[in-house]
Formats: sequence, C-alpha cells, structure tokens
Amino acid sequence: MITQIQTSAAQLPQNFCAPETRVSEVSPLDDLFTAVVHTDDYHAFERIYNRTYQHLCNLSSRMVKSRELAEEIVDDVFCTLWSNRKKILINSSFNAYLTTAVRNRSLDSIRKMRTGKSLELETAVDIPCKQSVADEELVFQELNLSIEAAIASLPTQCRAIFLLSRDQGLMYKEIAELLHISIKTVDTQMGRALKHLRNLIRPTIL
Repeated sequence: MITQIQTSAAQLPQNFCAPETRVSEVSPLDDLFTAVVHTDDYHAFERIYNRTYQHLCNLSSRMVKSRELAEEIVDDVFCTLWSNRKKILINSSFNAYLTTAVRNRSLDSIRKMRTGKSLELETAVDIPCKQSVADEELVFQELNLSIEAAIASLPTQCRAIFLLSRDQGLMYKEIAELLHISIKTVDTQMGRALKHLRNLIRPTIL
C-alpha cells in the first residue's frame, strides 16, 4: 500500500521546486487544487492526496474487489491529475471530479477484466459506438443505485462511520474523535460495512 505521495515525485522535473507560500493545512480541496494549477504547489497536491487517498481507495476497492488494484487505480488518477493539472477543467467541485475519475477508472478496469480490453475514456478522441457509451452509463447508474441501497441497509452506527469516511474523507482517528468512540471500534465497524456491502453488491458486479 502506498502511504506517501512522494512515490509519484519521480515523475516531476528534476529542477521542480515547490513555492514557499503554502496553502493552509485546513483549506478546502478546491482551494488546494487552485494552488496546484496556478502555482504548481506540490505541497498542496500532497495534502490533496493524503486527505482523499483512503476514501478513494475504499470507493475503488468496493467496485473492483481488490485493494491492491484499487490503490493502483487511485495512484494512476493522481499521476494523471498532476501531469494534466494545467489542462483540466472542473465544472463541479474538485471532490466530485476526483470521485468521478476514480469511478471511471474502476469501471474501465472491470471492463478490462471482463473482455481483456481497456478503453481509456479520459483520452479517447473518438468513440465509435454511441450505444456502448449508453451501456456504460447504465452500468454505472445501476451500480451506484446498488451501492446506495446497500449503504442504507447498514446499522445506524456502522452507516454513520462508513459515510464519514466515504463522503467526508475523514481518517479513522478523526471519526473516532468525532463520535467519541475508539479507533478500534471504527476499524471494526468499517470492516463490517465493507463486508456487508461486498456481499450485497457482488451480484451486480459479476
């Protein structure tokens, strides 16, 4: 499991130097990404990675059923994000953009596992069959509905912990402090949530 954003630093120019002026540690993700785009602030990029990595890996892992593959997908999304930071146009929130990018890459991975072929949706210039796009959107919609229904069926505390991790990107320690429970309890409840969701969603994926 990759725990440090520095693993992607090899892709940066050798003479890259992050600006001295840094964005606040508690800045919203949109502000951090603005710093990344306008000032090449790698420190801001690093904070985005560290604040969203766990949540994005959990999201991808639920879809592809492999933590290792999920981590590769999320790392790939962040590498692409840094490489194309000057070209990316975001019409919604940055968090929504990241979530969509990881979901798209995860769906692409699922298609690759099914057919042995991968279509790079983000860089494709021409998609020959409109029906294939409609089918992909339908698969995503059905999967999303299944996920939300499965989450709604979780026990109250288990669901609350899971949503704090998924929707707000909180770490286990932060969730424990917010709910006044132990980190071990958070870890146990997250494990139960993921197992429950995996069992309910698997028939939709396979």
